[in-house]
Amino acid sequence: MTNQSTMTNNSQPQSGFPANFLKIFAALTMLIDHAAVTLVYAKLAKFPEYLSLILSADTTQEQIAAISVDYLNIYHTYTVMRLVGRIAFPIFAFLVFEGFMHTSDYKRYLIRVGICALVAEIPFNLIVSNSAPVYGYTDVTASVFYPQHQNTVFTLLLALLMLYGMKRFETDDLGNPKAAFKQWMGQLLCVVVTCIASVFLRTDYSYIGILFIAMLYFFRTNKKLQILFGCIVFLSTNIASLFAFVPIAMYNGHIFRSKKFKYFFYIFYPAHLLVLYLISLAM
Repeated sequence: MTNQSTMTNNSQPQSGFPANFLKIFAALTMLIDHAAVTLVYAKLAKFPEYLSLILSADTTQEQIAAISVDYLNIYHTYTVMRLVGRIAFPIFAFLVFEGFMHTSDYKRYLIRVGICALVAEIPFNLIVSNSAPVYGYTDVTASVFYPQHQNTVFTLLLALLMLYGMKRFETDDLGNPKAAFKQWMGQLLCVVVTCIASVFLRTDYSYIGILFIAMLYFFRTNKKLQILFGCIVFLSTNIASLFAFVPIAMYNGHIFRSKKFKYFFYIFYPAHLLVLYLISLAM
């Protein structure tokens, strides 16, 4: 394997979707997901007795039948919006991998992602702690500090550190059994350590997100295998995530270099979390 991504990056228009289209599409699906967790959840939370029944695994069909039809319709809307939101992470993870493969300054890229993760943590904590029951937590009080769950960008940050470590173990002497063994063991160690770190830090998508990005790197010379193993990884979480691989498969490798658009996600991610949370308070 070489250190080059199979995705092209020339200036000529190609069929398929460019990176910026994938970024906007993923941002929209993420917005839908977070609107469900904040705005729609705010309506569900007005009737905690109904919400507790719906979220409980022990609820009977008779108890469900006693719940208001209007309330159930709101919950169904919430569910559909959350399913749409499952599309976002695989695309963002794929784009972070692509960014790593094409960046000319790894340290600056890492710093940008790190700053975004830190800035987004407070609004993320407010949202997750305020809607804790849907995440399986018992807390229901909004808090700026919520160690039970860290935002998605921390997962991407850990993945970037992993990719850097995996690349450092690369060797051009794979014909040498000793060198090949050192590379594969070193890269495997990077993946295992990062998965453990994601579980320990309780980052969003945890080791699943890390394994997916590791698969992207291992199979970077074969897009079909990237998609195949990506689908296998996400089958263990939510089948709706598999729809993300449609735009990923149609990615044409074209990246528009725009300074204005470069920081789109870094601003959009924490900003939309904060705005949605503030709106939910008024509902």
